[in-house]
This record gives sequence, structure tokens and C-alpha cells, in this order.
Amino acid sequence: MKKNKLFNDTVHYCSPAHGGWGVVRVAMLVPESYQLFVCPSACGRHGALGAIEHGNKERLSYLYIDEADIVSGSYEDLILEGVDALLEALEEMPKAMFIFVSCLDDLLGTDHVAILDVLNKKYPIKFQVGHMNPITNGSKTPPPVTLQRKMYELVEGNGEKAETLNLLGNFVPLEENNELFDVLSQLGIKETKHISEQKTFKAFEEMGESKYSLVLRPEAKVAAEDMKRHNTINYRFLPVSYDMEVIEEQYKEIIEMINQDMTIDFTRVQEEAKACIEKAKEVIGDFPIVIGNSAVCRPFNLAKALISYGFNVQKVYADDVASFEKASFEWLQENAPQVEIISALNHNRINRVEEEQDCIAIGYNAAYIEKSKHVVDLIQDEHMFGYKGIVKLMDMMTKCYLEPIALKEIIEKYGLVV
Repeated sequence: MKKNKLFNDTVHYCSPAHGGWGVVRVAMLVPESYQLFVCPSACGRHGALGAIEHGNKERLSYLYIDEADIVSGSYEDLILEGVDALLEALEEMPKAMFIFVSCLDDLLGTDHVAILDVLNKKYPIKFQVGHMNPITNGSKTPPPVTLQRKMYELVEGNGEKAETLNLLGNFVPLEENNELFDVLSQLGIKETKHISEQKTFKAFEEMGESKYSLVLRPEAKVAAEDMKRHNTINYRFLPVSYDMEVIEEQYKEIIEMINQDMTIDFTRVQEEAKACIEKAKEVIGDFPIVIGNSAVCRPFNLAKALISYGFNVQKVYADDVASFEKASFEWLQENAPQVEIISALNHNRINRVEEEQDCIAIGYNAAYIEKSKHVVDLIQDEHMFGYKGIVKLMDMMTKCYLEPIALKEIIEKYGLVV
């Protein structure tokens, strides 16, 4: 799909409400792992502060380099020497180590294969090179995609466990009462694995033994494709949706992948979701709603769903139109032309509205730009999937409408770092 004119490349604006899951925090999900960042000192500030905020500073070190290190030609040797010094200083040997490099490394042509070959022969741990290079944003393999790819390259197995399924892409596990688990149980799945629930590196490695994976966010799709090739793990790409029709189709895909002969009755959970929608609509009425892509991976699909349910969606903040969002984006243009679609990254966003807006903001970035106190405390679809996801979203929308709260308090509680 060609880049939409609404999202032309320009100087990017990054609001104080942007972030939450940077490369440091995501890679920390790999249990018993350690991180070494090799970069200029300025590049390490954000990640270091984020690690402190989220309690991971003891698993992170920095090897700062300067211009002299670059022009001298000793850059690769410095990496090897830095790893040696770090492992000698650590009280406990990690099971895996991520060596992160910055944009600068992309320009130097570093031979990472040779570096990894030396380190893997020297130490009884797994090494992986990660890239903290925002210059690749907008490409097919931006940092969030390449990072999950590198993480799941560490798993071992041949997808031989037919009763086990992985959940990929989402960083926080689904709530235990989500109907997905009951559906999977009926389909014969006895164990569902999520990276955040693996307490040891060995347990994480064993995710490669699962026969199936569900990809709930787009950042892990490439990793799932790799796992299908290398570990023979079948998968379905089912990015989180709050649209009743989409959810119904997603469950059909799950059933088709695991047990095509199975028939499952969704009447109870569908009726529960519909009841929650009606209840929320009665409370919220026509109060304006603004959607930000920091909350969900499918902002256009969410807008379409909420409009279909009778809510008053006025604006959608997004960065681009992903391929799996194209149909919803076109639906909005044709059926809801009154909805403003706004680039969240455009430099003009620095000019926020003058006065606080009376609206429900789904997403921190939308709340910040709109100066709203009615904030749905949701980031990157955490905990969400299926009909229970709709139920939870309706509860969150109702609560924030009845109990407004300052965005600054939410940001500080979550641990975002500007």
C-alpha cells in the first residue's frame, strides 16, 4: 500500500505520553538475560532511565564510545573487550546476553556474525545482537520487529508438542478469565505459553516446542514466520480487535488451525460483550471520543467498531495505515467522513489545543494532545483479546468518564520516560 498523504514523512513529534515498551524493557522479558548497550552516551539516556523506572537496572550495562573509538578502527575489539570485562564483573553468569548497538553501527558495517562467533565459542551462554536504530522506522523491519525476531531466535525445539500454544507479540499476559483460554482448552490445548510467565531461560527456550502460536500484535509477525521455518510452529496473525465481527472471524481461524471439526458456542460471551456495550453507551451517551494509536494496534478498526456500536468518535491519531488496517481506514473515509484522522507524529502536534477538551481519550498520546482528563488507561492492548477485551474496554471507558484523572498521574504510575 502506498503511503497515505495524511502521513507524509516530516520531522517527528514525540509527546511526553509516548513510549512504555522500548527495546530495553521488551528484551528484559527474556528471563535470566543481560543487556550491554554499545553506543554514544547520549543514546543511552532514555533506556537507562526506563530500566530504573521498571526495576531492571541490575540487568543492564553501557559501553560508551566516542569519535576516537570510531576513527581508530578499534570499535569491534572494544565490543569484545567490553563483554569480557562485564562478564568478569558480574556475580552471576547470565544465560543469554543482548548486545545492543545504535544507529551509528549501521553506518560502520560491523561484522556481527564474527563477533558472535567469537563470543559463543568463548562463553557457555547465548549471545544476540540487537539494534536500537530509529532510522529504520518506516521500513519493513523497524526496531520493535527486529527485536522480537532476535528474542525468539533463541528458542529451541521442533514444534512437536501438539497440546501447547504460544501467545506472541503482546508484552503483558491476558487476564485469566479471558474466553480464549476456555476455547483453547476445548480445542485440546493444555498449556498456553507467554514470554512474561517463563521464569527461567530454559522454560523460555522450550517455547520452540509448541506446535502453535497466536500473534496478537504485529511486531511479532516476522518472528512467528521465522519460528514456522526454523521450529515448524504453525501460527495465525490475529492482531487485537474490539470489533465483534472481526473477533468472530479470528476464532474461526483459531479453530481451523487447531481442530477443524470442532464446533464452539460463543453465545454467552457474545451476549456479555453486547450487554456491556449497551451499558457503556447508556452512561457515556454522545460524549466525544478520541482514539490514539499508543493504546491499540488497530486504531481505525477500533473507531469503526465504536461508531458501529453508536459511540461518538471524533478523532483518530495514528502514525500510518498498516495493511491489516486498510479496510477499516477506507470504511471510515466512506461511512464516517466527519472523523478527523490525524498524524500523531507530525511536527504540528507540538501545537496542542489551547484549552482542556471534554472528551474520552483512548490512549495516552491522544489524551496529552487533547488535554483530556477522561483517559482510558490502556497502552498497546495490554491484557486484551476477544470478547473479554470488549468487556474490559467498555468498563474502562465508563470508569474514565465518571472518574476523570490527570494524565500526569497515569504517566508517572506507568513509568513512562520522556
